[in-house]
Amino acid sequence: MPLNSVIREKRKEAGLTQEEMADYLGVSAPAVSKWEKGSTSPDITLLPALARLLKIDINTLLCFDTEPDKEEVSQICKEIVEVIHKKGFETGFLLTLEKIREYPTCGHFIHTAAVLLQGAMLMAAMSTVEKKKYSSQIISLYEQAAKYGDEQTRRQANFMLASYYTRMGESDKAQKLLDLLPEQNDIDKRPLMAEILITQGKTEKAGELLERRLLMSVQEIQLLLMKLSDIALKEGHPQDATIISERSARLAELFCLQEYDTYIAPLQTAIDQKNVSESITLLNSMLTSLIHPGKLDNTLLYRHIKIPDQTKDIRKKMIKVILSELKDGDQYSYLYSNGEFNKLMKTFQSAQVK
Repeated sequence: MPLNSVIREKRKEAGLTQEEMADYLGVSAPAVSKWEKGSTSPDITLLPALARLLKIDINTLLCFDTEPDKEEVSQICKEIVEVIHKKGFETGFLLTLEKIREYPTCGHFIHTAAVLLQGAMLMAAMSTVEKKKYSSQIISLYEQAAKYGDEQTRRQANFMLASYYTRMGESDKAQKLLDLLPEQNDIDKRPLMAEILITQGKTEKAGELLERRLLMSVQEIQLLLMKLSDIALKEGHPQDATIISERSARLAELFCLQEYDTYIAPLQTAIDQKNVSESITLLNSMLTSLIHPGKLDNTLLYRHIKIPDQTKDIRKKMIKVILSELKDGDQYSYLYSNGEFNKLMKTFQSAQVK
């Protein structure tokens, strides 16, 4: 809880008016009003007297011994998301840093905020230089979370840091962090939870629980296949890479994923091989699938999963991010001189998600 809120709430608990508090402390009532609004703060020399008047210690007054609970963390993150949506990533980023300064040792909140910012950054159409600037600060947040968080938070933060260092090519740093993590994940209790729900007649909840686990598993397998395809290419086996990526596409189709997901692995293989015609064909199909998607909750395997209303906005952002990456990423430079590619870029830059 910030200082202004502590002063306001504790004053009311003590049964004091702003005028009475001002008289006790030798300040004006408007000064107390400004403290409670957060526009100014009490002079440091007033803190001992203010704490005694409110019948609390200075640690409580300055929030040194309090941390936000899960509900407060959720509310703060919701506020940050709304600010990013309405005012842009930079404003939301600065708000996040401001909130973290209020709770500098709350590892759970800092890790949650870092994950939120990382996801929002990926969905924001920004240059590579901008992403590097924000990424370095997000890495610092994960390090802060790992330092102050509980065991679970430390594991999560170290895993995210290892992922960052791997992408940055700093494999030694990534390996040291991975060595800190346990070899096996905790037991997944969701199948047992679903079984209990079924016996209670709560099939809707059981279905949603299992469907979300299935969706996560399929996406994890897709990621593994993409990595194996990459290995095949690096070992000089382009045909094997193509076969693996094709199987990833069939997996996505078999398990009723969005059409978009069926193109991810084949496109990555085409990009790695610098296959111009294949890359353009797959990019066209992928972007088209974002404009005219199917509905996940209409499929046989995921009919219990509720799709959020913001799906349309998410797809718009995804198109912007993909186009920004295509325009700015070095790995796509082999396409820049191709007329079909430039035509594709113009077509989707003006396209609207329906």
